[in-house]
Amino acid sequence: MELLAELPPQRSAEKLLGLASELSRLADAIDVPDAPLGLPAPSSALASTIIRSRLSPPPEVVAHLRLLDVSGLGALNIAKGLELAGVSRLLLLRGDAPAVGDPCSNEPESVMNALRSSGVKLRLGLLLSLAKPLEEVMRRVRARADFYFVTRPWWSPALRDVRREASALGSRVYVYLVVETPRNAHVLEGVPAEEKVREGQVTQAALRLSGAVDGVIVSSPGDREALLRSLREVREALG
Repeated sequence: MELLAELPPQRSAEKLLGLASELSRLADAIDVPDAPLGLPAPSSALASTIIRSRLSPPPEVVAHLRLLDVSGLGALNIAKGLELAGVSRLLLLRGDAPAVGDPCSNEPESVMNALRSSGVKLRLGLLLSLAKPLEEVMRRVRARADFYFVTRPWWSPALRDVRREASALGSRVYVYLVVETPRNAHVLEGVPAEEKVREGQVTQAALRLSGAVDGVIVSSPGDREALLRSLREVREALG
């Protein structure tokens, strides 16, 4: 099972590269979000490019692209730039409403198809919420993204069926494990309870998911040390 680590936005290139270097030693790939909650932050595409170009060996990176912020041409330009930088995976998502400016209106599936039609070779992913009706979830799975990131709940009886359908179509399924601690509880107040796990339960959750999905993404916004501890524990448990 693949282990991914989410790298929250950083205020300087030095901090970005320092944390990315630590995460690359513990995880198989680094997940780089794009303006979480719609708040201004360094773009995922630029951060991913910096990580790939400045660290040796270049770690595997999953870049994100918020489609509420870009036109179809903008999405294509960013995707082609990521290819130049050696980034292999791009998650397409609508994202939360932008805190600044007017939103664009692009659907992830249509942008994914447009990028593929334009010759983009990146592996393209979409989000899945298992809180939605199963028929709606399966409709998105049948869109044939290269991979899916499940946001919530982190465990569901439907997960195995979703993974089975995705695997039959050549897609991979990953689940977010958002680590909640006393230090970051205020940061995660708006995150649904079924998406979060307490720090001491992360390894157990990852082991439960082992065999049911292709990988997990460990995230702990606002608590760097908890993120690193959780990654070490999960890595050791998974072997």
